Amino acid sequence: MLSNRTLICAGLGVLMAVATTSGQAGTRGGLYDMNAMINEGHPFAATSRGLPPASMPPRPFMTPIAPPPPTLRYTQPPRPPLSPMTTAQTGARSMSQPYRPFGDGMADDWFNNFYISAGGGLHLLHDLEGSASAGGALTIESDPGFVLQGAIGTYLGRNFRIEAEGAYRTADYNEARAGGATVTPTGELKMATGMMNLHYDIDINMGSFRPYVGAGAGLAQIESTAASAGGISFAAKESTEFAYQAIIGVAYDISDEWTLGLDGRYVGTSDEDVSATAITLNIRHSL
Repeated sequence: MLSNRTLICAGLGVLMAVATTSGQAGTRGGLYDMNAMINEGHPFAATSRGLPPASMPPRPFMTPIAPPPPTLRYTQPPRPPLSPMTTAQTGARSMSQPYRPFGDGMADDWFNNFYISAGGGLHLLHDLEGSASAGGALTIESDPGFVLQGAIGTYLGRNFRIEAEGAYRTADYNEARAGGATVTPTGELKMATGMMNLHYDIDINMGSFRPYVGAGAGLAQIESTAASAGGISFAAKESTEFAYQAIIGVAYDISDEWTLGLDGRYVGTSDEDVSATAITLNIRHSL
C-alpha cells in the first residue's frame, strides 16, 4: 500500500496542474481563448499577408444642397383699360375702334360737323400772253383786283376737312406791250370758279394757331375783254376751263365755333395763259 506521503504528493501535483490551467484561461491558446474568433477577418474582406482588413476611411461630410429657386418667367403686365379720346370737332373716339384714315369724322354723327366760311382778299392776275400768226407777242399786265369766296364743308376727323367752294375774281388791264409799243388798254378779266377742296390742319404746339395746307380741283368760267398793242390783238375770251388750286395758310381759333384764317392761293387753269395768286382772309363758323 502506498504511503501517506506518496498520496499527498500526488494530490499536490493534481492541484498544481489544475491551477496552471485556470491561470491561462482567457489568454491566447488558453482553454477559453476567444481572441482568434473575435479578431478573425471577414471572409469576404480583402487581406494582405494574413493581416486583418484595413478599416474603411470615414465618409466625407456632405453639405446639403438647397433646391434651386423656381424659374423666373416674364409675365406681361395687364393692359390698362382703354379710355375714349375726344376732340372738339370729331366727338368721342374709342381707341379700340378700327383705323379710319380721316379720324372719327366718319362716325355716326359726322353730319353734325359741318361748317361754313366766307372771305375775300387781294387778287393778283398773272400776265396774259398773246401772239400774232405773223409773229410777235403781246403781254398784258393787270392791276391788283379782288376775290370773294364762300364755302361749306365738314370735318373728316381730327385733321382733315373737305369743302365745296365758290369764288369770284376780277382784275382790270393796266398795260399792254407788243412790238416795242406800250398802250393802256381798257378791259378786264373775270373768273368764277367752283372747286372741291381738301384741307389738312397741322398739329403743332402753337396754342390757338394751327397751320394748314390744301388743294382743290374744279371748273373755272373765264370772261375777258379784247385788247391790242403794236398791231397785235388779244382776242376776247369766254370759256369754261378745268381749274385747280394750292392753298397754304394759318388759322386762329377764336372759340370752339369761330375760326379766323389767312391764306395764300395759287389758281391755275387748263388755259395756260390764265393763272393768278390770291391772299385772302376768311372766317369759319362750325355749325
